[in-house]
Amino acid sequence: MFYVDLLMRWMHILSAIALMGGTIFMRFGLHPVLADLAADAQQTLKVGVRRHWAKWVMASSGFLILSGIVNIVRYTQDKVVDPMPYHAIVTVKMLLALVIFFVASLLVGRSANAEKFRQKAVFWLNLNLVLAVIVVCMGGFLRTLHHPPKPAESLEKSVVHAPLSPKLPAGI
Repeated sequence: MFYVDLLMRWMHILSAIALMGGTIFMRFGLHPVLADLAADAQQTLKVGVRRHWAKWVMASSGFLILSGIVNIVRYTQDKVVDPMPYHAIVTVKMLLALVIFFVASLLVGRSANAEKFRQKAVFWLNLNLVLAVIVVCMGGFLRTLHHPPKPAESLEKSVVHAPLSPKLPAGI
């Protein structure tokens, strides 16, 4: 299970980096440049970036949901988790992550509503960045909580206890 845990952790971290890094680029790299371009060049660039970035948003969001659920299940199976604050913080973290996924997907969406949403893209990118920083900090905090491993009851039952010294026949 070590390799599954490691793979899920890497998937989670790399997907978060991609989604948050792309949001930072869009907000502080792309949008300032768009302001300097003519309207037709702006539209061409926006459509091209949206078309390519949408795949990354959807893949990263999907990987984050999958790895997040697996990580929570695996972590709570292996640790004695105090419901407060762990479960409360994880729940809020997951809800905020869903908001981030929703905003990110609307920013790359193809519908007329998504286009209306993109008219205030800088606001929504700022909101997503603030939420993403909060979610990352919450995740870091959760990792610092001390949760001792659960007792290995099944392990104790399966171990054959051998005597510390061999039994010698009587009279020797």
